[in-house]
Amino acid sequence: MLHVRGIRRRYLSLVLSILLSVFLLVPNIKYNVEAADVMTLNAGSSSEVEVRAVWFSFRDWQKYLQGKDKTAFTSAFETITDNILGAGCNTLIMHVRSHNDAVYPSSIYPWSTEMLNGVDPGYDPLSIMIQIAHKKGLSIHAWINPYGFRNGEYCGDASLATHDNIIAGIKEILKNYSVDGIHFDDYFPVMDASVHNKLVSDVYTTCHKYGKVFGISPTGNVDNNIAKGADIVTWMSVPGYIDYIAPQIYWTNMYKSDGSVTLFSNRLLQWISLNKLGLPMYVGLALYMAEVKPSSDLGWSASNANIMAQVTELRANNQPGFILYSYNSLISPYCAAELANLKGLYNTSAGYGAEAYVEDESSIEADNSNDSENPEDPEDSEDIDSSGMYTIAIDPGHQSHGNSDTEPVGPGSTVMKAKVSGGTIGVATGVYEYELTLDIALMLRDELVSKGYNVVLIRQSNDVDISNAERAEIANNAGADIFIRLHADGSDNSSVRGATALCQTKSNPYNSYIYDKSRALSECVLAGYTQSTGIKSRGISETDDMTGINWSKVPVTLIEMGFMSNASEDINMNDDEFQKLMVEGLVNGIDMYFQTYLD
Repeated sequence: MLHVRGIRRRYLSLVLSILLSVFLLVPNIKYNVEAADVMTLNAGSSSEVEVRAVWFSFRDWQKYLQGKDKTAFTSAFETITDNILGAGCNTLIMHVRSHNDAVYPSSIYPWSTEMLNGVDPGYDPLSIMIQIAHKKGLSIHAWINPYGFRNGEYCGDASLATHDNIIAGIKEILKNYSVDGIHFDDYFPVMDASVHNKLVSDVYTTCHKYGKVFGISPTGNVDNNIAKGADIVTWMSVPGYIDYIAPQIYWTNMYKSDGSVTLFSNRLLQWISLNKLGLPMYVGLALYMAEVKPSSDLGWSASNANIMAQVTELRANNQPGFILYSYNSLISPYCAAELANLKGLYNTSAGYGAEAYVEDESSIEADNSNDSENPEDPEDSEDIDSSGMYTIAIDPGHQSHGNSDTEPVGPGSTVMKAKVSGGTIGVATGVYEYELTLDIALMLRDELVSKGYNVVLIRQSNDVDISNAERAEIANNAGADIFIRLHADGSDNSSVRGATALCQTKSNPYNSYIYDKSRALSECVLAGYTQSTGIKSRGISETDDMTGINWSKVPVTLIEMGFMSNASEDINMNDDEFQKLMVEGLVNGIDMYFQTYLD
């Protein structure tokens, strides 16, 4: 009861602070900032504009632009820009090189397989996007993953990830396209800081030769940047490296499961203190978390005004703007309430030439009462990705009522299958499969969160109607690093027993590009699970007829945890103590995957 009252007090405090900051907003006061706007089309004018930017990632490409002819592409991008403007944004940061490939004709990099189809589409996507964006008053910055490095490995043709190629590729963009700047993300491989600094300095010099700005968006955890040689301290204290910094501060002020850590404020003040040059700082904000609602960060579940509160705090600290991740979240119904509250801060359009406003800075002080982080915060000690942790999507298989309506077995397939079934039932316990999988999923979620992982649970109750394709799409849209599907087996032969892991084949027509990782994930999870539980391993089964696997865009495995048609395994899998072993094994397998294949 004391724990609940504590959460309520923190939640009430958060709500009151938001209401106070809104009450104190003064309409029609221009938002003047110490660091000048360098990103919007209004940059350099006497009327400063709050930068309200959005990232359009390679995952957004896959959902909204991939595989279209010129006419369809142009129409789709017109809609995208209208949606961005409708959300009050004025700047687009567009992925153009993500995996050592390109979305424009390049003499250095091949056509992108992640964002296009790996072949010349017959038109120049980047040229079309720049023309439309500028016509509508949006600035557009070319977002590059310089090394094509992601989750511990070089993607695409790793031989292209050289200093000279990166510089030549940037020159190619700046010479041929009227982008408004070059933008790096946070995916820096572990190298000596001098190597990264040389590249960053040379990119800065190259951009300035063409009169363009250059900025970097590092992960919000300062220690993680330093550990991999991303020398943010030098970049923000010595001239000649970057024009702006965009740290990804992806946490709320009710961080942890009990909401006890004001992590957004702590991190923001840390970054401000490091910014010795007074560079424009456009803080990356995790709009997508409004859909994910990780249990490790209570704020996302407790409030729909987190982004609004964060922008209010940025203004109070005289910061000139922010960047939202990502476009998909900008139009997601799950994020609509957060976005609506944010837009309540705007009193004018954020398009070209617009003026923004902020509260009277003398009336609101930044809360510096807790400027040291919780030393027990597990996120601080991990070398983790841009969201502060690996994201794991867990799908508790089946549901209480099946849905016999059909859906394509894979993207674009004419083969149709039932959307979802109710699964099997325990021969000895009478427990339904959908009940068992949810029980294990909830335990697994809690254990993973305690280790610092971010978890997306596809369903949290049995009375749902979520098809197998929709389950995979939830994992895709959440930016999951892996997708774990929990199931239990059944057979007419009651003596059959054991656990199996399933993934796609190497020639899968829908997602063969993630086969290697899916296979590795399956092997790790099955090995960890069977070693912990003592359940017999039936090995890996590869199949291309499972909808939930075929629709996944991230490494995926389906683990059949045992046979509910075998009385002994059915009883074991529904025993409280044995379930702890099941979860322990699944966690061990997940840890093994990340340590072996992504470190």
